Amino acid sequence: MGSGGSKKATPTVLMGYRREISNVSLMKVRHKKVVRIDEAGVETTSNTTSTNAKVTVSSTSKMENNLSTSLEEKTETVDMEVLKPMVEMGEGGTNVEGKTQVEGDTKTDTKTEGDAKTEGDTKTVHDSDLIKTIYCATSSEHMLRNFGKIDYNVNAYHGGRTALYFVSTTSIYYNTELFLVRSGYDGNHVQFKLLSKIIPSPEGYFNDQRNNYEVDEEGMLIADCNFDKNHIMMLTNDSNYGNLRNGVFVEMQGNKSSVEFPLNVNGGRNERGSGITLLLCSGGKKDESINTLYLILSETEGDKFSAKAISGEDKYEFSVNEDGCLCVSGPAGSRFGLWHNRDNLTQTPALTLHPFVSQTQYIDGKEAFSLMENVTEHAAIVILCSNSNGMEDSTVSSVYHLVIKGGTLVAANAISGCHGTNYKKSDLWNFEVIGGRLLASGPTGPCRYGVLSNIIASKEELKKSCKQDFCLATGESTKTKGDIEVTLKEIKGHVNKPSEICIMLDHKIIQLIPTDDLSQQNGSYSFRYIWKEDEREEGHYLIRVFAIRKHVRSGEDFYIELTNSPYSLIRQKSGVIYALNVASPVYQDMNGIVYSSEFSLFANFDSTFEMGTQCKAAGMPYNMANLSASILKTDDGFLYARARQAEQYNEFDHRFTYKVDDLPNGTFKLRLHLTQPTFHLEVNGKDVNDEVNQKINDIIEASGNLKTLTAYSVDINVEITENCLLIQSRSGSDVYKNSDYMYAFALLDNSYKDKTISESQLKEEEQEKHKLADKALPMNIAVTRKEMTVVGWSPNLLKNASGDIGVCDASGYGTEACFRTSFMWSEKYQEVNLLDHLTAEYLDSAPDIQVSEWYKQGHCSGGFYCFTAQLMSDDGQVIKEYTTGELGSLTNSDWTEASVTFSGYGPGVRIVTFSSKGKDDKYWQGYFGPFISAAGIRVKKESKPAKNDSFSDIDQTEVTTKRSSLEKMVTNILTSNQSMFEDLVDDKNLPVDRDFEKQTDMSDELAFGWKGGKKQTHKKREIRVFVSSTFRDFTLEREAISKKAFREINRLCVDRGVFFTYVDLRWGITTEQTNDGKTIAICLQEASINCCCMIDRCRPYFICLMGDRFGWSQREDKKDETLNMTFNYAIENNPNLKWIDNYRYNTSVTQLEIFHGVLNDPDDVKDKCFFYLRNLPSQDEVSPELYKRLVSESEWHKQQQEYLKSLIQKNSKISVKKFNKADEVSELIKQDLKGCVDQEFPIGSELTKLEQQGEAHAAFASQRCRVYIGNQNYFTEINKHRSQNISQPFIILGESGCGKSALVANWAKQIEDSEKDTFIFLHFIGSSADSAHYIKMIRRLFEEMKIFFSFDMQIPSSDTVLVHEIGKWLRMAGSLTKCVIVFDAVNQLDDGCGVVESTEHDLLWIPSEIPPNVFLLISTLPGRAMNACIEAGFPSMRVSPLQEYEKIQIITDYLEGIYGKTLTTEQKGMIINVKQTSNPLYLKSLLDEVRMFGSFRTLTNKISEYLSAESPQDLFAKILERLEEEFEKGQTPRKDLVRDATTALWCSNRGMSESELVELLDIPSAVWSPFYISLYENLVNRNGILNFFHDHLRQAVERKYLPTHEAKVKGYLCLADFHAAKETSDRTVEELPFLLTKAGQMDRLKETITDLDVFYRLSDNEDGIFELIKAWKTLGGFDLSEESYMSKVQKIPKEDIMQNSTYYCKLYR
Repeated sequence: MGSGGSKKATPTVLMGYRREISNVSLMKVRHKKVVRIDEAGVETTSNTTSTNAKVTVSSTSKMENNLSTSLEEKTETVDMEVLKPMVEMGEGGTNVEGKTQVEGDTKTDTKTEGDAKTEGDTKTVHDSDLIKTIYCATSSEHMLRNFGKIDYNVNAYHGGRTALYFVSTTSIYYNTELFLVRSGYDGNHVQFKLLSKIIPSPEGYFNDQRNNYEVDEEGMLIADCNFDKNHIMMLTNDSNYGNLRNGVFVEMQGNKSSVEFPLNVNGGRNERGSGITLLLCSGGKKDESINTLYLILSETEGDKFSAKAISGEDKYEFSVNEDGCLCVSGPAGSRFGLWHNRDNLTQTPALTLHPFVSQTQYIDGKEAFSLMENVTEHAAIVILCSNSNGMEDSTVSSVYHLVIKGGTLVAANAISGCHGTNYKKSDLWNFEVIGGRLLASGPTGPCRYGVLSNIIASKEELKKSCKQDFCLATGESTKTKGDIEVTLKEIKGHVNKPSEICIMLDHKIIQLIPTDDLSQQNGSYSFRYIWKEDEREEGHYLIRVFAIRKHVRSGEDFYIELTNSPYSLIRQKSGVIYALNVASPVYQDMNGIVYSSEFSLFANFDSTFEMGTQCKAAGMPYNMANLSASILKTDDGFLYARARQAEQYNEFDHRFTYKVDDLPNGTFKLRLHLTQPTFHLEVNGKDVNDEVNQKINDIIEASGNLKTLTAYSVDINVEITENCLLIQSRSGSDVYKNSDYMYAFALLDNSYKDKTISESQLKEEEQEKHKLADKALPMNIAVTRKEMTVVGWSPNLLKNASGDIGVCDASGYGTEACFRTSFMWSEKYQEVNLLDHLTAEYLDSAPDIQVSEWYKQGHCSGGFYCFTAQLMSDDGQVIKEYTTGELGSLTNSDWTEASVTFSGYGPGVRIVTFSSKGKDDKYWQGYFGPFISAAGIRVKKESKPAKNDSFSDIDQTEVTTKRSSLEKMVTNILTSNQSMFEDLVDDKNLPVDRDFEKQTDMSDELAFGWKGGKKQTHKKREIRVFVSSTFRDFTLEREAISKKAFREINRLCVDRGVFFTYVDLRWGITTEQTNDGKTIAICLQEASINCCCMIDRCRPYFICLMGDRFGWSQREDKKDETLNMTFNYAIENNPNLKWIDNYRYNTSVTQLEIFHGVLNDPDDVKDKCFFYLRNLPSQDEVSPELYKRLVSESEWHKQQQEYLKSLIQKNSKISVKKFNKADEVSELIKQDLKGCVDQEFPIGSELTKLEQQGEAHAAFASQRCRVYIGNQNYFTEINKHRSQNISQPFIILGESGCGKSALVANWAKQIEDSEKDTFIFLHFIGSSADSAHYIKMIRRLFEEMKIFFSFDMQIPSSDTVLVHEIGKWLRMAGSLTKCVIVFDAVNQLDDGCGVVESTEHDLLWIPSEIPPNVFLLISTLPGRAMNACIEAGFPSMRVSPLQEYEKIQIITDYLEGIYGKTLTTEQKGMIINVKQTSNPLYLKSLLDEVRMFGSFRTLTNKISEYLSAESPQDLFAKILERLEEEFEKGQTPRKDLVRDATTALWCSNRGMSESELVELLDIPSAVWSPFYISLYENLVNRNGILNFFHDHLRQAVERKYLPTHEAKVKGYLCLADFHAAKETSDRTVEELPFLLTKAGQMDRLKETITDLDVFYRLSDNEDGIFELIKAWKTLGGFDLSEESYMSKVQKIPKEDIMQNSTYYCKLYR
């Protein structure tokens, strides 16, 4: 399936190589990656290439004539050398040099003969030899995008490159955008990030229309702009691409408070267009000065403009004078720096003053470097920063706004930034002003800087402002330059310095030429290398040549790439005259033919390029909807990735044309690569459709009469008579129904022969492709290994369900393509003959027929849609019909389903007709109407299939081979022969339902060998440490412990999958509180109330720091009123603390903590409690103030403390150590806790992803089993149905909060306690974000069954197979032991499509018959899922609201029996007599609030206040308000604590650990601990991960704190930034992709999942792989991932791979 004939060596990546940009030539090769596979199966990449003949292409059309009346028919030619039989391929062919003068230097542009100089060409502007700026202008007719090639190469090499990209669009709605552009090191990596945007029009059609970009094969940037006139400007920190000097300086004179800019806002629609301006402003007195950056949009006419502050205070006011010039008002003396994206609007250029700018570079950014001198008074400065620290995409870019006031830097605002690999963030630079010099320091490695300011500069200063002449790679004062010439025989080249030469062939070093072997002549050093015999094999090769130079500081070798390197060389196979990969890069097929890239051969940059015609071949490139399947199922599938179809923007000239000149005359064989029959194909004027289609039919018949889409390689004979090959197709108005698609073609002479591939090679390849298909293919792909079968329904009977063989676009509803519509009704129609799939007898029983389709609004909103379905008899009579009617104008931006289920229609139905149509409501040319996708016709299945009622496939394995697989099926096939099972599911006659289920009965032998299930229990992977000490004397120790010891332990725990938290109730009390004795008392009172609760939750981990102070205490003869109140309150509110009354006197608070935590039960905390006793320093060693804090309060206190120490030291079960300094105790604690971690959670004990999920659901159930006072009749009813061995699921129905989850959790616990051998699977849907996807839920069930029963077989990785096999696996499990499966809250299932209730709520994935010995228990709320249960006739039980007697029992047993709280008769009556307390969740939450309320006198009023809440959600809102009042306005308030904590939980994927919340909220334990205790009952703890106990609390948080989409996105981003700042771990990996997806941060999502460490962790388990596939599908398709990952791996140094072979082998696996 790959490049079978290519021999690739293991990639060797060189550190630090760079290629200097010469003044003579720009780069000539774009690193367009093409994944290839060598004979050893190693995937490599190669670059695109040109071809081997002169190409002449006719490029005229009515569309082009309409766009430019003066444009005449042209002929474009590219001369290229023909070498036969071996062909040398140079990137870009033979160039015709075009020169552009830039400051006296000469640059060479690659241009083709006949290129037209138009406004779309690059303009390099000169002003008295001073200014060099990159401008570009493009234009097109309305609704046609346009393009412009910019004089900017995206490969930055050492130091990286940062640019500002200004683009303004003139259309009926103006659109201006300012982008940050980050250039990669090499490989054509580039990243655009929108910095700011202005759309002055009202909310309308074009608000979401962005300007885009492309990169050609040479790495040159191409603007892809909106229609009408566009103007582009680039400002960069690299002097090779402009010098920033085009800015204009303006200053308010004297006391004037306004000034006019030399900028006219009226651009003129036809001549000039709109403009965009960057304005740097500063002015005013020092304390009141203003410093702002503005973006200005100037329109075409009518004195219209818009201003937007992008950084700083928006206090300047703008206006337009009578001449149309922009004016500004502000503080007197204000200064301005102005940069405008057009070169023809500024007035009187001879009188224009310029602001100071500079471009500098430095070889090591970590060293402070001067950017400017004489920085005084006020100034606004913009700094463009960049850095590199590797190859490929390893660069970072940032833009800063510096605010200077009175010569002092008061702010350095990071406006925007982005980064590639090897970076975690972009904000890496620091700035300071010292002695009037602006200094910058940043990341290690070479850096570039560009400075824009509003400080006036002289011409002389500007001429000296560029300081980028030295070599940034090595630090040498001059640059190393050279070039190479590559032929089929040899490589020749020269360099300007004596250097060692490194030659690489396909990433492998093949030759190092020593310096002494170079020949010197005229100051140049030349070299030569002749190809060796084994380097002359046929194929496509990438050649790179470097000069090796030493770094002036480190002495390290740096590889500097020479001009014309990389070079793409083709040694074409004998007999191949010409080969082209249509609309795609170069590719070498399994036969050894190298198909050249179309990009360089047919790229179009004449005047029509701006009008949207990017290719001389005409026609539109077509992304194959079935790309993944085609690649996997077809040899050389990459040839079928993209096609060119006979369709253009001009609807009257649909065609494509390929004309190749300079070919030899004679008879040849033309090989065409197609995926369907042709209709209008001509070769050299001859109609070849009959011949082509006959050969396709022959292939189909030879392959088993396949009718589905597949790939065909067809050979026909052609006659070349005029040295020319012309392949063309011109379709008429029916282009959408029968357009021709061309994927690739090759011209072969009579000597050509295909390679012989053995049967074993083919079989091995097929097996590998099948494995990859199951791993990678999304479920709804248009062509898969088999069509998805929903259990209980037929497969989708529609063909081309999304219209992707017609007019298609990317990204349908769960599909790779969708049907798009235009300004006239665009309709698709299909008839399905049901007799082709089902028997007449079954059809006459009137089975349900479901017809559905998904649609959404068009590109720019609006449009109309209509959907019609009919049931017909065989003679065409309509029996039943449904239509939506004409819907519109549409406003649904999300996919919406139109569907109908026909039932009870009677006998006679034989045909189902389906039609849908859509059109735009704006009548625009093009396809801007509604999108239509994923149509379907399904019939409720009969129990036995009709003939051929199974799967469709493009597999070409012979039927006899498959039948032999079926005949070998035996009763234990699923456990003994998984590969056989893989073959079986491809069978055209796959048995289903009861017949097949009988075959999967477990044999007696297998059942006898089963030794019982493996029930796994795990200790809670959490360490909570309670830290006890006196208050005043351990400040230094607590700081050292938290910053050193606990940080190290936390890092260790993260690596072991353990959550670490510490509680120190003394930490966080401020200096002011320390000085306020009363405040200290209040804080300690709070601590004493909570400490025992926190000690219990931290048990057995206890740390105590002891010095000479005894702490807060009282004597009987000297009582402390506050402390007595503390004792009284603690005893009253916690019955378990009555024992402390015996220690009211002569005991400190710290001593109580020690008693409760350790001394009361030392065996319980053995080896987990640690005491550290500080030796009192002498008075000479510390300051008098510190010594005073360390010594005992009094002699009495000293005696009490010594007694307490003696109690501890004489207990042999307690670890006691002594220390002198804070760092000593920090190290002691670290070592002791590390020992605990190693003992409890040794390396290798980490939970798998499956175990983590199981523990999470167990924790959710355990939380609901804490207190359960339910109706035992429910248990009896469930057990009764289970004992009847029913063959259907048993359903628990009920309203939200009625106790369904608690019921099933407690029932399951009873079963678990009484039936030790029963397999129990609990899944609480909605308990976390990853629990709601039904496919993941089913996969988890399979994995648990496999472990419990020790099944020796693979879990299906295909979603389709997974759903299909549930019944079979359950049958196997039930034959071994009793099974209980619980799916709680199926109403909360969510497939991630964004639809509230989607098809998974129809529960069609549930087996139609539950096997014996298996009990499936399901709970659901009212809605689609409940309706599905009722319609299916599943037995059910409804959970009723609580009755009054039940409420009384709960109040009595819960409050009095457990917590010792008593309510008055009046209070009980208030609770019992209201309707809302009939909801168990409401009642329990209310009682929790009541028992924690402190004042009994006001309790009645509080109960009344709570009862005003009419629903659980309203009650939780009041609870949130109570928490706000208590913790945001109390003695230790923390603003927005409740909001920040609960929204973090709401936004998270799995939840948050306590330590993560404390770190995120940045609060001390003294504030966090009481808040956590108050919230504890409403949380569930899943192995250290906290989340909401019930969805009602989640909903209350959403309604109160996250009511808008913007608020949610802000929450997701905040949490994403928090996790992104941490080291990569399993926690960050399970949160970041989810958060970035939710926040819509697609660039960051791609960056995250392509990080190899992230990939390593996610790919370690099935769930992680699922998340990867889902993320790539979100980004546009899983097929994008391969290139991304391979490019990452290839840049890793070989020595790193060898040192970490295990790690990298796993990556490749």
